[in-house]
Amino acid sequence: MIRCKDIAAMVGVSRQAVTAVLNNSRPNCVSKEKREAILKAAAEHNYRPDHAALALKTGKSGLIGVIMPPWENPYIAGLCMGFQHCLAVRNYTPVFAIDNNFNPVPGNLDQFLSLRVAGIITVAASLLPDNIDIPVVSYFHDDPRFDSVCPDPARDARLIVEYLKKCGHRNFGYLGLRNDKRIKYLAAEAVRYGLDFPVRWQSWQWGYDGRGEPDAFDQLLKQNKGKDLPTALVIHNDAMAFHAIPAIREHGYRIPEDFSLISHDDVSFCKAASPALTSISFGSPDEIAESLVGLLIERMENPGSPRKKVFLKSELIERESVLNLRNKQ
Repeated sequence: MIRCKDIAAMVGVSRQAVTAVLNNSRPNCVSKEKREAILKAAAEHNYRPDHAALALKTGKSGLIGVIMPPWENPYIAGLCMGFQHCLAVRNYTPVFAIDNNFNPVPGNLDQFLSLRVAGIITVAASLLPDNIDIPVVSYFHDDPRFDSVCPDPARDARLIVEYLKKCGHRNFGYLGLRNDKRIKYLAAEAVRYGLDFPVRWQSWQWGYDGRGEPDAFDQLLKQNKGKDLPTALVIHNDAMAFHAIPAIREHGYRIPEDFSLISHDDVSFCKAASPALTSISFGSPDEIAESLVGLLIERMENPGSPRKKVFLKSELIERESVLNLRNKQ
């Protein structure tokens, strides 16, 4: 295996210069010609960074720990692909761990510490200890200890309820997760716009992948058969919506005539759904991955800088799953 000192001898520069160019930490420390020669030699000889040697020397590796939910959600899968690319161009390698009931965060953390990861991007920052001595960026959940990139639930709720009001809806329900923070913001906007948001239609579905407890949403549909129903449902994410759609139809209801649907994430499959799914977009997974990786690298380079909180700018993408009731009047 070729090493930095071998490339240095070929090109006629110092080993430190080769390391700086390959790590992109000081790409202009040599002339343009020398930089191109270093990159060419590295490519021709299939140079690969030695993470183990780096960890022994510095106490940190070129690895970044990434803790995300299960990849059954296509949005999370796209986000992880974005991490792969954004870290690779910065000469870092992601180490992925799944956060769910079957693989708790403490085990993930022990794994990352043993690998001496240089930083962590996580969806479960609240479970990390206070004394963690590694740069951390939290995704989706705001944690006052760490930098974060997360949705603005107040803005998202406003976009949704305002749109439902515009379309003539007077009530709506919610299908989400236990202790879902979006519920309180939707409730506040329902009061603001004069819509009914009944507690009995604030439901949850523990696992859209078929694991976990029985589907509470399915039970809710059975219990309220023939009773007053909300004309719209707001759903936690698109993956959950794709599982809710057949359940709604199995109970004899139509979309959007009986239930209008608004979801979150705006994955590419929303366009292919029948009807096409109206959803809140937070930007492409690649854009979000770039924001998270950029924030982590900035924290690694400036550990004493003030904490940063970045809100994702959401947009409601209107398609065919919400019925305009005003057109029926």
